[in-house]
Amino acid sequence: MKSPETDGGRAKVLAAALRTWTTVDNDPQPPVARLEIRYPPHWAFTHTNPITARQQARLLAFLRDDLAENRPTHSTPERAAAVIEGLLAEHAAAGRTRITTADLAEAAPRIGRSRTWIAAHITDLIDAGVLHETRRPDIFRIN
Repeated sequence: MKSPETDGGRAKVLAAALRTWTTVDNDPQPPVARLEIRYPPHWAFTHTNPITARQQARLLAFLRDDLAENRPTHSTPERAAAVIEGLLAEHAAAGRTRITTADLAEAAPRIGRSRTWIAAHITDLIDAGVLHETRRPDIFRIN
């Protein structure tokens, strides 16, 4: 059995969702663009979805908002703290009781803040009792 990545399953689902979105909109304007969906590994054609100017504007606005929200330069301290909390929760859910500075440094692009900011936040988490220092440098116990 082929995986969705090679048989186009996910691309076909995306194409169907976009086709539904473009057809139930009832926008009387003529199409101004097309979204062409293809799937790997050979980028075979799945479907073309015509979109109106209003749909194009809505789709571009969504993509711009999503990009702006996920760009590290737009990361707020609150968002970065939430990413670190999520990382700690992931480790705890996986049964890990410790986290290292290397784990946090690896997640730095996801956190979207400098290593200096991350180090200061770790100090805040230690002060708050969320993390505890261990005898080994750069390893913290998760509470």
